[in-house]
Amino acid sequence: MSIQEIRKYLKIIGRWWWVIALLFGATVGTMLAVVLLSETQYEATVTVQVNAPPPQEVPLYSDFGREALRDEIAQTRASFSEFLLEGDAPYQALETLADISMEVDELRSRTTIEQPDNSQLLRVRVRASEPQVAALVANTFVETGLKQYGELLARPTANTRQFVEQELKTVRQELLVAETELIQFQIDNKIGNLNSAIDNQSDLIRSLKTQGDLAQVEGDTAKAQAIQEVIQVREVELQNMIGLSSEYTELIDRVERVRATHSFLLDKRSEAQIKENQILELGSIQIITPARPPRRPVSAINSKLIVLGAVMSTLVGVLLTFLLEYLEISGTFRGLQKHLERSEVTVLPDQVS
Repeated sequence: MSIQEIRKYLKIIGRWWWVIALLFGATVGTMLAVVLLSETQYEATVTVQVNAPPPQEVPLYSDFGREALRDEIAQTRASFSEFLLEGDAPYQALETLADISMEVDELRSRTTIEQPDNSQLLRVRVRASEPQVAALVANTFVETGLKQYGELLARPTANTRQFVEQELKTVRQELLVAETELIQFQIDNKIGNLNSAIDNQSDLIRSLKTQGDLAQVEGDTAKAQAIQEVIQVREVELQNMIGLSSEYTELIDRVERVRATHSFLLDKRSEAQIKENQILELGSIQIITPARPPRRPVSAINSKLIVLGAVMSTLVGVLLTFLLEYLEISGTFRGLQKHLERSEVTVLPDQVS
Protein backbone atom coordinates (compact mmCIF):
# COMPACT_ATOMS: atom_id res chain seq x y z
CA MET A 1 0.00 0.00 0.00
CA SER A 2 1.44 3.35 -1.07
CA ILE A 3 1.73 6.48 1.05
CA GLN A 4 -0.84 8.27 -1.14
CA GLU A 5 -3.43 5.58 -0.47
CA ILE A 6 -2.75 5.76 3.26
CA ARG A 7 -3.18 9.55 3.16
CA LYS A 8 -6.41 9.10 1.23
CA TYR A 9 -7.78 6.71 3.84
CA LEU A 10 -6.70 9.00 6.67
CA LYS A 11 -8.39 11.90 4.92
CA ILE A 12 -11.64 9.93 4.71
CA ILE A 13 -11.38 9.01 8.39
CA GLY A 14 -10.64 12.63 9.30
CA ARG A 15 -13.66 13.82 7.34
CA TRP A 16 -16.03 11.39 9.03
CA TRP A 17 -14.33 11.39 12.42
CA TRP A 18 -17.53 12.36 14.17
CA VAL A 19 -19.14 9.05 13.12
CA ILE A 20 -16.32 7.10 14.74
CA ALA A 21 -16.47 9.29 17.84
CA LEU A 22 -20.24 8.95 18.07
CA LEU A 23 -20.16 5.14 17.81
CA PHE A 24 -17.24 4.92 20.22
CA GLY A 25 -18.90 7.21 22.74
CA ALA A 26 -22.24 5.44 22.52
CA THR A 27 -20.70 1.98 23.04
CA VAL A 28 -18.26 2.83 25.81
CA GLY A 29 -20.67 5.27 27.43
CA THR A 30 -23.40 2.64 27.59
CA MET A 31 -21.04 0.15 29.18
CA LEU A 32 -19.80 2.66 31.73
CA ALA A 33 -23.37 3.71 32.53
CA VAL A 34 -24.28 0.10 33.20
CA VAL A 35 -21.27 -0.24 35.49
CA LEU A 36 -22.04 2.98 37.39
CA LEU A 37 -25.78 2.42 37.71
CA SER A 38 -25.71 -1.28 38.57
CA GLU A 39 -25.88 -2.53 42.16
CA THR A 40 -22.59 -3.11 43.95
CA GLN A 41 -21.98 -6.83 44.24
CA TYR A 42 -19.34 -9.02 45.84
CA GLU A 43 -18.38 -12.40 44.44
CA ALA A 44 -17.30 -15.33 46.64
CA THR A 45 -15.76 -18.47 45.16
CA VAL A 46 -15.79 -22.06 46.38
CA THR A 47 -13.16 -24.30 44.77
CA VAL A 48 -14.10 -27.96 44.45
CA GLN A 49 -11.89 -30.84 43.37
CA VAL A 50 -13.52 -33.60 41.34
CA ASN A 51 -11.97 -37.07 41.16
CA ALA A 52 -13.20 -40.07 39.24
CA PRO A 53 -15.51 -42.21 41.39
CA PRO A 54 -14.07 -45.65 42.19
CA PRO A 55 -15.29 -48.27 39.70
CA GLN A 56 -17.73 -50.74 41.23
CA GLU A 57 -16.47 -53.69 39.25
CA VAL A 58 -13.32 -53.71 37.13
CA PRO A 59 -12.42 -56.90 35.22
CA LEU A 60 -8.89 -58.26 35.53
CA TYR A 61 -8.14 -57.52 31.87
CA SER A 62 -9.90 -54.19 31.33
CA ASP A 63 -9.22 -50.98 29.42
CA PHE A 64 -9.87 -48.77 32.43
CA GLY A 65 -7.02 -46.28 32.03
CA ARG A 66 -6.26 -42.60 31.89
CA GLU A 67 -8.72 -41.84 29.12
CA ALA A 68 -11.51 -43.49 31.06
CA LEU A 69 -10.53 -41.54 34.18
CA ARG A 70 -10.62 -38.24 32.26
CA ASP A 71 -14.05 -39.10 30.91
CA GLU A 72 -15.28 -39.99 34.39
CA ILE A 73 -13.95 -36.72 35.82
CA ALA A 74 -15.47 -34.65 33.01
CA GLN A 75 -18.79 -36.42 33.36
CA THR A 76 -18.81 -35.98 37.13
CA ARG A 77 -17.99 -32.27 36.84
CA ALA A 78 -20.72 -31.67 34.29
CA SER A 79 -23.26 -33.71 36.24
CA PHE A 80 -22.54 -31.97 39.54
CA SER A 81 -22.63 -28.51 37.90
CA GLU A 82 -26.00 -29.22 36.32
CA PHE A 83 -27.30 -30.63 39.59
CA LEU A 84 -26.30 -27.50 41.50
CA LEU A 85 -28.16 -25.17 39.15
CA GLU A 86 -31.14 -27.35 38.25
CA GLY A 87 -31.64 -29.41 41.41
CA ASP A 88 -33.18 -28.69 44.79
CA ALA A 89 -29.95 -27.41 46.35
CA PRO A 90 -30.88 -23.67 46.03
CA TYR A 91 -34.15 -24.23 47.89
CA GLN A 92 -32.50 -26.16 50.70
CA ALA A 93 -29.65 -23.67 51.01
CA LEU A 94 -31.99 -20.68 51.28
CA GLU A 95 -34.19 -22.53 53.77
CA THR A 96 -31.10 -23.05 55.90
CA LEU A 97 -30.22 -19.36 55.57
CA ALA A 98 -33.63 -18.05 56.58
CA ASP A 99 -32.21 -14.65 57.61
CA ILE A 100 -30.99 -13.89 54.08
CA SER A 101 -33.60 -12.36 51.79
CA MET A 102 -32.89 -13.96 48.43
CA GLU A 103 -35.14 -15.81 46.02
CA VAL A 104 -34.25 -19.12 44.42
CA ASP A 105 -34.22 -17.71 40.89
CA GLU A 106 -32.09 -14.83 42.11
CA LEU A 107 -29.56 -17.24 43.60
CA ARG A 108 -29.42 -19.21 40.37
CA SER A 109 -28.92 -16.05 38.31
CA ARG A 110 -26.13 -14.91 40.63
CA THR A 111 -24.33 -18.25 40.48
CA THR A 112 -21.75 -19.09 37.85
CA ILE A 113 -19.82 -22.35 37.63
CA GLU A 114 -16.43 -22.40 35.96
CA GLN A 115 -14.95 -25.63 34.64
CA PRO A 116 -11.31 -25.03 33.64
CA ASP A 117 -10.04 -27.13 30.75
CA ASN A 118 -7.72 -30.05 31.54
CA SER A 119 -8.35 -29.65 35.25
CA GLN A 120 -10.09 -31.48 38.08
CA LEU A 121 -11.20 -28.23 39.68
CA LEU A 122 -14.63 -26.68 39.71
CA ARG A 123 -15.19 -23.08 40.81
CA VAL A 124 -18.61 -22.06 42.06
CA ARG A 125 -19.03 -18.28 42.19
CA VAL A 126 -21.92 -16.59 44.00
CA ARG A 127 -22.66 -12.84 44.02
CA ALA A 128 -24.37 -10.86 46.77
CA SER A 129 -24.68 -7.28 47.92
CA GLU A 130 -22.48 -7.91 50.98
CA PRO A 131 -19.17 -9.81 51.14
CA GLN A 132 -20.11 -11.86 54.23
CA VAL A 133 -23.43 -12.83 52.67
CA ALA A 134 -21.74 -13.86 49.43
CA ALA A 135 -19.30 -16.17 51.26
CA LEU A 136 -22.00 -17.63 53.52
CA VAL A 137 -24.40 -18.33 50.66
CA ALA A 138 -21.65 -19.84 48.48
CA ASN A 139 -20.43 -22.23 51.18
CA THR A 140 -23.94 -23.27 52.23
CA PHE A 141 -25.02 -23.71 48.62
CA VAL A 142 -22.11 -25.99 47.72
CA GLU A 143 -22.26 -28.00 50.96
CA THR A 144 -25.99 -28.56 50.50
CA GLY A 145 -25.42 -29.55 46.89
CA LEU A 146 -22.73 -32.05 47.85
CA LYS A 147 -24.99 -33.64 50.45
CA GLN A 148 -27.96 -33.92 48.10
CA TYR A 149 -25.79 -35.14 45.22
CA GLY A 150 -24.39 -37.88 47.44
CA GLU A 151 -27.91 -38.89 48.51
CA LEU A 152 -28.97 -38.99 44.86
CA LEU A 153 -26.05 -41.22 43.88
CA ALA A 154 -26.61 -43.45 46.91
CA ARG A 155 -30.33 -43.90 46.25
CA PRO A 156 -29.96 -47.04 44.07
CA THR A 157 -27.67 -48.62 46.67
CA ALA A 158 -30.06 -47.60 49.46
CA ASN A 159 -32.96 -49.17 47.56
CA THR A 160 -30.94 -52.35 47.19
CA ARG A 161 -30.13 -52.36 50.90
CA GLN A 162 -33.79 -51.89 51.81
CA PHE A 163 -34.79 -54.73 49.50
CA VAL A 164 -32.17 -56.99 51.08
CA GLU A 165 -33.43 -56.05 54.55
CA GLN A 166 -37.00 -56.99 53.61
CA GLU A 167 -35.81 -60.32 52.23
CA LEU A 168 -33.72 -60.81 55.34
CA LYS A 169 -36.80 -60.46 57.57
CA THR A 170 -38.63 -63.10 55.53
CA VAL A 171 -35.71 -65.52 55.54
CA ARG A 172 -35.16 -65.00 59.27
CA GLN A 173 -38.76 -66.00 59.90
CA GLU A 174 -38.34 -69.06 57.68
CA LEU A 175 -35.18 -70.01 59.57
CA LEU A 176 -36.98 -69.72 62.88
CA VAL A 177 -39.79 -71.99 61.66
CA ALA A 178 -37.36 -74.55 60.23
CA GLU A 179 -35.27 -74.70 63.42
CA THR A 180 -38.42 -75.01 65.55
CA GLU A 181 -39.68 -77.95 63.50
CA LEU A 182 -36.28 -79.67 63.74
CA ILE A 183 -36.10 -79.20 67.50
CA GLN A 184 -39.65 -80.52 67.92
CA PHE A 185 -38.73 -83.58 65.84
CA GLN A 186 -35.71 -84.23 68.06
CA ILE A 187 -37.82 -83.85 71.20
CA ASP A 188 -40.57 -86.14 69.96
CA ASN A 189 -38.10 -88.86 68.95
CA LYS A 190 -35.70 -88.32 71.84
CA ILE A 191 -32.66 -87.92 69.61
CA GLY A 192 -30.12 -85.23 68.97
CA ASN A 193 -28.19 -86.09 65.86
CA LEU A 194 -29.95 -88.98 64.10
CA ASN A 195 -26.91 -90.07 62.12
CA SER A 196 -24.80 -90.27 65.26
CA ALA A 197 -27.61 -92.12 67.07
CA ILE A 198 -27.83 -94.70 64.26
CA ASP A 199 -24.06 -95.21 64.33
CA ASN A 200 -24.05 -95.61 68.10
CA GLN A 201 -26.97 -98.07 67.96
CA SER A 202 -25.17 -100.16 65.33
CA ASP A 203 -22.00 -100.21 67.44
CA LEU A 204 -24.04 -101.25 70.48
CA ILE A 205 -25.70 -104.13 68.60
CA ARG A 206 -22.34 -105.38 67.37
CA SER A 207 -20.98 -105.24 70.89
CA LEU A 208 -23.98 -107.17 72.27
CA LYS A 209 -23.60 -109.83 69.61
CA THR A 210 -19.96 -110.25 70.57
CA GLN A 211 -20.94 -110.62 74.25
CA GLY A 212 -23.66 -113.16 73.32
CA ASP A 213 -21.19 -115.24 71.35
CA LEU A 214 -18.78 -115.25 74.28
CA ALA A 215 -21.59 -116.31 76.65
CA GLN A 216 -22.49 -119.26 74.41
CA VAL A 217 -18.86 -120.28 74.20
CA GLU A 218 -18.62 -120.20 77.97
CA GLY A 219 -21.82 -122.29 78.20
CA ASP A 220 -23.85 -119.56 79.89
CA THR A 221 -27.06 -120.16 77.99
CA ALA A 222 -29.24 -117.89 80.16
CA LYS A 223 -26.93 -114.95 79.68
CA ALA A 224 -26.72 -115.57 75.97
CA GLN A 225 -30.55 -115.71 75.77
CA ALA A 226 -30.88 -112.44 77.69
CA ILE A 227 -28.36 -110.74 75.44
CA GLN A 228 -30.23 -111.98 72.38
CA GLU A 229 -33.46 -110.43 73.67
CA VAL A 230 -31.69 -107.12 74.19
CA ILE A 231 -30.28 -107.33 70.68
CA GLN A 232 -33.76 -107.78 69.23
CA VAL A 233 -35.01 -104.70 71.08
CA ARG A 234 -32.04 -102.65 69.88
CA GLU A 235 -32.54 -103.81 66.32
CA VAL A 236 -36.16 -102.66 66.42
CA GLU A 237 -35.00 -99.26 67.72
CA LEU A 238 -32.42 -99.13 64.93
CA GLN A 239 -35.06 -99.85 62.33
CA ASN A 240 -37.26 -97.08 63.73
CA MET A 241 -34.33 -94.64 63.56
CA ILE A 242 -33.60 -95.60 59.98
CA GLY A 243 -37.27 -95.01 59.17
CA LEU A 244 -36.93 -91.45 60.50
CA SER A 245 -33.91 -90.70 58.31
CA SER A 246 -35.89 -89.32 55.37
CA GLU A 247 -37.85 -86.81 57.46
CA TYR A 248 -34.78 -85.91 59.52
CA THR A 249 -32.65 -85.34 56.43
CA GLU A 250 -35.35 -83.11 54.92
CA LEU A 251 -35.54 -81.02 58.10
CA ILE A 252 -31.75 -80.72 58.33
CA ASP A 253 -31.43 -79.75 54.66
CA ARG A 254 -34.12 -77.12 55.04
CA VAL A 255 -32.44 -75.58 58.06
CA GLU A 256 -29.02 -75.52 56.38
CA ARG A 257 -30.43 -74.11 53.14
CA VAL A 258 -32.33 -71.31 54.87
CA ARG A 259 -29.35 -70.62 57.14
CA ALA A 260 -27.06 -70.28 54.09
CA THR A 261 -29.51 -67.86 52.47
CA HIS A 262 -29.68 -65.91 55.72
CA SER A 263 -25.87 -65.64 55.90
CA PHE A 264 -25.72 -64.59 52.23
CA LEU A 265 -28.26 -61.82 52.78
CA LEU A 266 -26.40 -60.63 55.88
CA ASP A 267 -23.23 -60.27 53.82
CA LYS A 268 -25.09 -58.43 51.06
CA ARG A 269 -26.66 -56.05 53.55
CA SER A 270 -23.28 -55.23 55.06
CA GLU A 271 -21.81 -54.70 51.59
CA ALA A 272 -24.68 -52.43 50.55
CA GLN A 273 -24.39 -50.43 53.77
CA ILE A 274 -20.66 -49.92 53.26
CA LYS A 275 -21.19 -48.81 49.65
CA GLU A 276 -24.00 -46.48 50.67
CA ASN A 277 -21.86 -44.85 53.36
CA GLN A 278 -18.98 -44.52 50.91
CA ILE A 279 -21.18 -42.77 48.35
CA LEU A 280 -22.75 -40.51 50.98
CA GLU A 281 -19.29 -39.40 52.04
CA LEU A 282 -18.77 -38.47 48.35
CA GLY A 283 -14.99 -38.73 48.41
CA SER A 284 -14.85 -38.09 44.66
CA ILE A 285 -15.98 -34.46 45.16
CA GLN A 286 -14.39 -32.40 47.90
CA ILE A 287 -14.22 -28.74 48.82
CA ILE A 288 -10.55 -27.77 48.83
CA THR A 289 -11.02 -24.00 49.27
CA PRO A 290 -14.15 -22.65 50.97
CA ALA A 291 -15.45 -19.21 50.08
CA ARG A 292 -14.10 -16.25 52.03
CA PRO A 293 -15.59 -12.75 52.17
CA PRO A 294 -14.23 -10.85 49.13
CA ARG A 295 -12.44 -7.56 49.73
CA ARG A 296 -13.46 -5.76 46.54
CA PRO A 297 -16.74 -5.59 44.66
CA VAL A 298 -16.94 -7.01 41.16
CA SER A 299 -17.77 -4.90 38.15
CA ALA A 300 -21.07 -5.46 36.38
CA ILE A 301 -19.13 -5.63 33.10
CA ASN A 302 -15.67 -7.08 32.84
CA SER A 303 -12.98 -4.52 32.03
CA LYS A 304 -11.83 -6.75 29.19
CA LEU A 305 -15.28 -6.49 27.64
CA ILE A 306 -15.14 -2.69 27.89
CA VAL A 307 -11.78 -2.65 26.10
CA LEU A 308 -13.11 -5.08 23.52
CA GLY A 309 -16.21 -2.91 23.01
CA ALA A 310 -14.04 0.18 22.53
CA VAL A 311 -11.85 -1.56 19.96
CA MET A 312 -14.79 -3.09 18.09
CA SER A 313 -16.74 0.20 18.03
CA THR A 314 -13.67 1.97 16.61
CA LEU A 315 -13.22 -0.66 13.89
CA VAL A 316 -16.92 -0.59 13.02
CA GLY A 317 -16.78 3.21 12.94
CA VAL A 318 -13.85 3.15 10.51
CA LEU A 319 -15.67 0.71 8.23
CA LEU A 320 -18.78 2.87 8.43
CA THR A 321 -16.81 5.96 7.32
CA PHE A 322 -15.63 4.15 4.20
CA LEU A 323 -19.20 3.07 3.51
CA LEU A 324 -20.49 6.62 3.88
CA GLU A 325 -17.74 7.91 1.62
CA TYR A 326 -18.64 5.34 -1.02
CA LEU A 327 -22.32 6.19 -0.83
CA GLU A 328 -21.58 9.89 -1.25
CA ILE A 329 -19.27 9.33 -4.19
CA SER A 330 -21.76 7.03 -5.91
CA GLY A 331 -24.48 9.70 -5.67
CA THR A 332 -26.77 7.78 -3.35
CA PHE A 333 -26.92 10.67 -0.89
CA ARG A 334 -27.74 13.19 -3.65
CA GLY A 335 -30.50 10.98 -5.03
CA LEU A 336 -31.95 10.57 -1.57
CA GLN A 337 -31.80 14.34 -0.99
CA LYS A 338 -33.66 15.08 -4.28
CA HIS A 339 -36.31 12.52 -3.37
CA LEU A 340 -36.88 14.20 -0.03
CA GLU A 341 -37.14 17.64 -1.68
CA ARG A 342 -39.80 16.35 -4.08
CA SER A 343 -41.72 14.87 -1.19
CA GLU A 344 -41.71 18.23 0.58
CA VAL A 345 -43.00 20.00 -2.53
CA THR A 346 -45.82 17.55 -2.87
CA VAL A 347 -46.87 17.79 0.75
CA LEU A 348 -46.77 21.62 1.07
CA PRO A 349 -49.75 22.48 -1.28
CA ASP A 350 -51.98 20.10 0.58
CA GLN A 351 -51.04 21.69 3.87
CA VAL A 352 -51.75 25.20 2.50
CA SER A 353 -55.20 24.27 1.21
